[in-house]
Amino acid sequence: MSKVVLRDADAIATRLDEIQDQVKRMIAAGTLRPGERVNEQALAAQLGVGRNSAREALRSLERSGLIRIVPNRGAEVRRVSLEAALDLYDVRAGIARTAGRLAASRLETAEETRLMELMDQMEAALKARDGVLYQKLNASFHDHLMAITKNPRLIDLNSTIETELSLYLRKGVYTMAQMQLSHAEHSQLVDALRNGKVMEAANLFESHILTGKQRMLDTVNHSSAAVA
Repeated sequence: MSKVVLRDADAIATRLDEIQDQVKRMIAAGTLRPGERVNEQALAAQLGVGRNSAREALRSLERSGLIRIVPNRGAEVRRVSLEAALDLYDVRAGIARTAGRLAASRLETAEETRLMELMDQMEAALKARDGVLYQKLNASFHDHLMAITKNPRLIDLNSTIETELSLYLRKGVYTMAQMQLSHAEHSQLVDALRNGKVMEAANLFESHILTGKQRMLDTVNHSSAAVA
């Protein structure tokens, strides 16, 4: 009997994770936008799950910072202000510094091979002026860098920060010139990682995130000027 209960609990947890992942993808794709109300019943019907499962998944997403539960209104996608986004970038930069140090000391041959594959693919995307593909590859590149640290807690913290930042950042907002500069920073970082330069990798990864913060600010300021 206890084994059956455990299996049922595992199945429920897995299903909730699946619902959360689907909601995250909807937010990332813009199907659900910051400030938009999330109707539990409609979500449950769309995903083919029970309303209780949808409600529990939304509560879990509230703890991760993606959803806000408003009394007498229900769930809505959180809005992240510019000030909050800047704070998140600073936290992410600190995580990146630790990640760079760990990755430089723990990089394995297969991981290095994958890094170089991603670098080549990003280079090709830039030459083709395919910004959408480049940003997808950039996300994979950063995910791989974090995986190289082999530190699950650090990876989870970084994922939480990136998830919150995704509520502020929108796809396609960066210029080709900005992406080329970002890629040049990647190249320097990868060189430090491959040569086991621990402190240099730490400095470069932190700097890469902070310059990303500045790129985001430049984009916001440019957009504001264009609207004005």
